Amino acid sequence: MEKYSFSELLAYQVSNTKIANSENELSIILDIKNNQNFPTNRRMSSAWLKAIKSTHQRNSSYIQHANQSAIRLREEGNNFYSSKSGSKFDNMINAAQRYTEAIFAAIGNTEALALAYANRAMALQELEYYQQAYDDCVCALETNHYPVKLLHKIKMRQAFCAYYLKDSEKLKKHLEELEKITLNENFSQRVKELQRGLKNLDEETKIKTEETINTVLQLKESTEVKTDTKVATRGRYMIAKNAIKSGEVIFSERISSFVPVDGCQICQQCGAMLIIPIPCHDCDCSIIYCSLKCRRNHKNVHQYECTGYLCRLFEQIGISHLALRVVLEDFPAILPIVSYETDIYKLWQTLITSDGSLYTKTYVNYIQTLQMVTHMQKMSLPNKLWFALVADLLVVYLKDYTNFFAITNKTKLKQCDWESIVSALIFRHIGQFIVNAHTCSSISPTNYDVSSTTNRFGILLVPHIWTKPFHLQRGMLHSFSETKEVSAANLPYLSICNHACGPTLRPKFSGRNFYALADSSIEKGAEIFNSYTVTYKNSLRNNRRAYLKEIYHFNCTCTYCQKPDPDKSYLKYHVYKCRNPTCGEKFVPTDKQDVSAALHWWQVENGGVSCTFCSEEQNVEWFMKFTELLENTNNAQTRLELFRIYDIVDSFLVDFHTLKMEMGNDLMKMLIKSYNAGVKYNTFELNKLVSILNFCQRATIDRWGLQSLEYVTKMSVLWDFIAVGAYQSTQLELKTMLKALDVVSDEYKQVFLNYYNDYLQNK
Repeated sequence: MEKYSFSELLAYQVSNTKIANSENELSIILDIKNNQNFPTNRRMSSAWLKAIKSTHQRNSSYIQHANQSAIRLREEGNNFYSSKSGSKFDNMINAAQRYTEAIFAAIGNTEALALAYANRAMALQELEYYQQAYDDCVCALETNHYPVKLLHKIKMRQAFCAYYLKDSEKLKKHLEELEKITLNENFSQRVKELQRGLKNLDEETKIKTEETINTVLQLKESTEVKTDTKVATRGRYMIAKNAIKSGEVIFSERISSFVPVDGCQICQQCGAMLIIPIPCHDCDCSIIYCSLKCRRNHKNVHQYECTGYLCRLFEQIGISHLALRVVLEDFPAILPIVSYETDIYKLWQTLITSDGSLYTKTYVNYIQTLQMVTHMQKMSLPNKLWFALVADLLVVYLKDYTNFFAITNKTKLKQCDWESIVSALIFRHIGQFIVNAHTCSSISPTNYDVSSTTNRFGILLVPHIWTKPFHLQRGMLHSFSETKEVSAANLPYLSICNHACGPTLRPKFSGRNFYALADSSIEKGAEIFNSYTVTYKNSLRNNRRAYLKEIYHFNCTCTYCQKPDPDKSYLKYHVYKCRNPTCGEKFVPTDKQDVSAALHWWQVENGGVSCTFCSEEQNVEWFMKFTELLENTNNAQTRLELFRIYDIVDSFLVDFHTLKMEMGNDLMKMLIKSYNAGVKYNTFELNKLVSILNFCQRATIDRWGLQSLEYVTKMSVLWDFIAVGAYQSTQLELKTMLKALDVVSDEYKQVFLNYYNDYLQNK
């Protein structure tokens, strides 16, 4: 079976499966199970899973090589740790980076792993990442292979971290452990020092607050859900109970479940990105956590996913992984409530019927997900079969490689019935998430690939950009001038919002918390809209409508789509002025075959543009030259020529033209790269850079708004110019820019605020 890909397996199973009843998800699953080819399909699924698992088995040669790599990387870290040359902070960063690579390289529960964790703790303590250092000490000891002769060192490290964390209970515990060990004079003195520290801690008045995660839906009192009984296609919708000012939080919601997209390096429990990673070695370090606390809190889910990650199953199933994750996280909560049921059909009706007894249990989060809209009935029959068979494959995985179904042992139904129910639930969630899953976007680093499968040490351990934890060096904020989609999330309350091509909310994703911010002032009683696609300022109406019809099965009739000139707000970013001296008319490129290609001619091989008035083909050699010159911005003459070309385009790329903005962004990135490499710019060049940046900022505000990640990425570069003295800003400008941070996740917002306080506040 290893010769079959995932898609080939499913395609074959779809081709030999026939169903008669497609009334609901359970009916389809049971029809599939009653099909004469079902036993063959099941055997194929089991064989395929076994085959992909076997390809990731570790032999003795692999294990030996892995441990040798871990030892080599740890020794490299030791060299940085003991180095006397260069910046001590950067030496510690480099040491911690190598130790992290050693952690990823090592095999689980080995001495190589224990020492890699212990040594990283040593470096992190020097870097003042005390909680992370403490966690690493625990990880080292949990391997059960940490050398006994070194035990006093790691206990001392834990004690000092506990002291700096002001955790008197842990400090007391570790001091008691150290008192039982024979120590030399140096270590004995350090114990006495810590004992004095403990006394000081005990004397302090401390108020301990435990972080409480409220699993109940967190909603602002400013919204209300209604149901339209007259227009069936409208269904449930959300309105403002009170007037809401622009920028205010309309409502907030805790993300009940999420999965990383494209292998993004985020904590699997809390969604944090700025982390010192703790990987799971049981699945070959396929997932990471930000802390031991998150690893422990996620255990109830990961115990069922670990093997799937090991054999790379979830990389192949797309949105179906989120459907599985929801079942793993939320299904156990409803099981006690429905455990009395003896009839599979009645149980299914209890799960999907909103007037059933289950839906009176408002404290159960899963109910919100079960109520979400699904377009399963609007799928083609082959698509229904495809996703139903994906769900069945995942049930085979749960049955063969986990003990998930053990939680159903004390219920009335047989396990085979529960397998059908779980398969139907996964299938239902797939149908829901095709139209209701939300992609979470975040600020992302430019100098570290958060989706890399080779470098997994994290942005916090990139040298030469940090001065201390979460504080950047002057001029390095542009390291966070990109955005990236990092996860797919289940947000049932947000899903109630209907679509408009001009949404009334702006999303803020921060770990597992979502905030809907008012894009503009909202009147009492007005409906709250989200956008399911690209907004009206960034797309053609026909393209939006085609996408919405294909995916969401409705014709968009929002205010923006019904305007007499619905594409005016988008096409204004594509206006040219004809360069023919006898014409000089302003025009928008067009093509009956492909309007988008005409508008973005520079992205098409051998693309060009012609005036729609005089038909003269416009000279585009300037763009070819600009693109070529971008490769050599270290040369002063090249930079002058780039500035000259950029000035020329003002005469024919009108206002905030898309191409001019793209050229400005590309030019800024390359020039900053050269500047960081040590290239010296004169005053004229710096002034030109600021001028280009100001244009890009104004264009971004006009198109995406001030409170947008797109604007913040431009702002990060401007803050660098302010920090190094290349640009003078007014207090009003700074205040406005600070407000833009409301849309940024809390962890990145703290980095920006630290930078502001370190370098901009007194400018």
